[in-house]
Amino acid sequence: MSTKNKSNYENTYWSSDDFDTYWFPYQDIYRIEDKDSISNFYQPTLLHIVDTDEENKKLIKVAYIGHNTATEENTLKYIYNILATKSDSGVVLSNSTQYFTKDWKKIEKGSLSYVISPNKEFNEQEAEKQIKDIEKISAFFNTEPLPITYYSCTNLKELFQIKGFDYNPIMYREGGGGLSARQNIVFSANSSEFYTHEIMHLYIIAFYYSRAQLFNEGMATYFGGSRKYSYTWHKKNLKTYLAENPEIDLSLHLEPFERFFAGETSIPYMIGALICERTFRLYGKEKLLALLEKGEMWDLLNDVGLTKENLNTELRKELLLPPTLAIANSD
Repeated sequence: MSTKNKSNYENTYWSSDDFDTYWFPYQDIYRIEDKDSISNFYQPTLLHIVDTDEENKKLIKVAYIGHNTATEENTLKYIYNILATKSDSGVVLSNSTQYFTKDWKKIEKGSLSYVISPNKEFNEQEAEKQIKDIEKISAFFNTEPLPITYYSCTNLKELFQIKGFDYNPIMYREGGGGLSARQNIVFSANSSEFYTHEIMHLYIIAFYYSRAQLFNEGMATYFGGSRKYSYTWHKKNLKTYLAENPEIDLSLHLEPFERFFAGETSIPYMIGALICERTFRLYGKEKLLALLEKGEMWDLLNDVGLTKENLNTELRKELLLPPTLAIANSD
């Protein structure tokens, strides 16, 4: 298992087809053994080898457990499933997502290949709405629509289960969400066929590999909202929240994955989105896309008139203006 930490694009023990499908098929368990600065704190423990309906395939169930020698306590990090396939040439490992979704309904819609949970009904209207947004995004980037595989799950627990987890603490959080992955894959935990935020990430990854995460999340939120709500909704929500909390300095919350929320609204995501909206309103599309180019974050911000000293004031002013949308979308 340690060989997975040596390369993200090749592994003798892993199915070569997986690298075409997922690009980085074991990303979820890459360096999973580490805890902060401690290497190999969490050790793999084989829990069970599970039979499947194919004789040559088994599910390998592995727990990653850390032991604190000072307290003599054990800590469970993850329980993860890996598919092992035996052939004449030996055994190869692979990502288990396709195994866990092999009986899910497959529906083709435009450039989208939906994979639908058996615990929900396919929503035709949401799919049509998603196709329209993809057309607008593709036009914005001057490209053809990307072929996207969209896993539509009912909640976070189901999402993590099809990604191979029996246990991951995130899977038990309230609310929905989702993620995008290389090779144009979207995982939605919103019980919805519409998730422009994550699809926007795929377009950003396709054309702007070097990017500041603040602008990556900001652009996705500006174009596609976040979770189940549009950018316009989040803007109104944040405006109300900041009016009630005038002491908050937005320039101190530029780490996009800081868990700082105004109800359903991620404040760091919205800071990035407001920067994008202000840039588009004042400078246009070219400058907006320039935020996604390689560069130091404050250099890019300075180029659109934002500094550490004025960012809080400028973004609060932007909140008071009606939305200026780069693509028309609906609440």
